[in-house]
Amino acid sequence: MIAAFAGLGPHFAAVERCMAAALVSEELRVEHLIADLGPFHGKLLRPALVLLVAETLGQVGAAHHTLGAALEMIHTATLIHDDLIDDSDQRRGAPSAHVRFGNTTAVLLGDYFYTHAFAIVAALDDPELMRRLTRVTNVICAGELHQQMAARDASVTEAEYDRIIYAKTACLTELAGVFGATGANDAQRAAAAAFGRSCGMAFQIADDCLDVAGDAAKVGKTLATDIERGRMTLPVIRWLAQGEAPAKAAHLLAATTPERVLAVRAEITASGAVASALATARHHVSVATAALAGLPPGQARDRLAELAAFIVSRDH
Repeated sequence: MIAAFAGLGPHFAAVERCMAAALVSEELRVEHLIADLGPFHGKLLRPALVLLVAETLGQVGAAHHTLGAALEMIHTATLIHDDLIDDSDQRRGAPSAHVRFGNTTAVLLGDYFYTHAFAIVAALDDPELMRRLTRVTNVICAGELHQQMAARDASVTEAEYDRIIYAKTACLTELAGVFGATGANDAQRAAAAAFGRSCGMAFQIADDCLDVAGDAAKVGKTLATDIERGRMTLPVIRWLAQGEAPAKAAHLLAATTPERVLAVRAEITASGAVASALATARHHVSVATAALAGLPPGQARDRLAELAAFIVSRDH
């Protein structure tokens, strides 16, 4: 358990009950599929953001449990689809959904999570919450498409990379901050959104660094998929910028076999590009922490700061 999550156990249990209830199907075969999927959620980072922001601003209500569940279901849907796109064999130390159930079922399963997330937020009967969720989901899909279209393009800049990771990751953590600040004043909502956005930027950069330099046994998923797929992540961009970019780009484009992927991975790690990218992730954490000044002080706000620090210190 992440230290910042201390005391959230009952709330996490409520979030998990919301997810379980949302995914119930009258069709027995679908019920068996969901049951066979097992524990499908991860660190519950997005629900934790909702819950801790809500605690900071007053107290957690049933709507926060529902909103946290919806965000985790959206996140889970993206992971199911990502694993299929990347042909990743593992997720959280277990076989990925497409490995276990087949590609077609994995696509439909991800869609099932998406649509049921929309359904539980719609049931709250708040058009603004629904509008925000649908908009962010559209941004996520556009971000994933952007990343696919930019693959193996060595001209991708850090500014374009930032736009990609905002769309595919940070917009959802930004929304988690907004959802936690439901009912707060404009300044508090803006602070919560800024905190979530910067946490998301830091999280994705750290994740991209783990893909290059992480330990697969600790991370619990297939690594080096970004290199294999030719994705221009921050460590790759920083490595290319160190000189001899054309030769490095050709080396990267040729990384289509396990041996060549490992060679590129070793070069990027040895170059210091991963350490440089992690420094940028730490900068985003400092921006996130500064945004907390706009929220009431107290234990819950302190735990938000601890959560931000965890993002760049984790090894999984």
